[in-house]
Amino acid sequence: MTVGAGIPWRTLLLAAALATPWPCGAGGNFTNSLGQVFVPVPGTSVLFCIWDTRVKDYQAFLAESHRPWTKPDYPQGPDHPVVNVSWNDAQAFCFWLTQKEHETGLLRSNQSYHLPTDAEWSVAAGLTNEPRGTPAEKHRRVAGVYPWGRGWPPPKGAGNFADATLVAKKKDNYDVIESYNDGYADTSPVGAFAANRLGLFDMGGNVWQWCDDWYDPTHHGRVIRGGSCVSNPGMLLLSWRNNLTPAHSYPYLGFRCVLLSPR
Repeated sequence: MTVGAGIPWRTLLLAAALATPWPCGAGGNFTNSLGQVFVPVPGTSVLFCIWDTRVKDYQAFLAESHRPWTKPDYPQGPDHPVVNVSWNDAQAFCFWLTQKEHETGLLRSNQSYHLPTDAEWSVAAGLTNEPRGTPAEKHRRVAGVYPWGRGWPPPKGAGNFADATLVAKKKDNYDVIESYNDGYADTSPVGAFAANRLGLFDMGGNVWQWCDDWYDPTHHGRVIRGGSCVSNPGMLLLSWRNNLTPAHSYPYLGFRCVLLSPR
């Protein structure tokens, strides 16, 4: 996203920032008014929420915004990742939360919530050597690297993917990861599986995650990352991208916030 004479909005915010510290907390961590925990990600200018935006987070937004939302056709608890949200919905949530915490003084005027950029998401997931280019040009360019490391299939407890539980519950002919069973047919609560080395949960599996960027110069679709509850080895690569129009929603697509907090 750009403003003015093609200047990226994040560049303007960083240029205007005062030399003030990160939000308080041990090691630079920050917990916001919704109980979302954010941690610094070296190599980026943002703090990442350690999990996807939860149903209970989004319901707080709905209570004040009265924005329409369609629940998925499977049961979810308050700590499950919210789904059936479009890129537009996710942006509205970030704007609402920023304004709310500016008003209460929890955030400084130069701090704000956003969706992660595609490049920020890659760094947070552990991809630090991707080639240059658009998200479309980087799609699947780094082979053999998964949320759990290298090698297929995923080890036990690596995440929420298409598994034996899915077939047992849905009673259908789904493609699943052979001999893998994570215990969840649909979404799992955030934090149900091991975090990555930066302390971030579900950077693969569970739900797809919206990113801020356009996928390619056609400006037709916004980037989604993370793989969701799938079984395809290609789709679980950390370098896998897909894209959907900003108004599109899907029962296994959610989002995670980042906090732009210039020093």
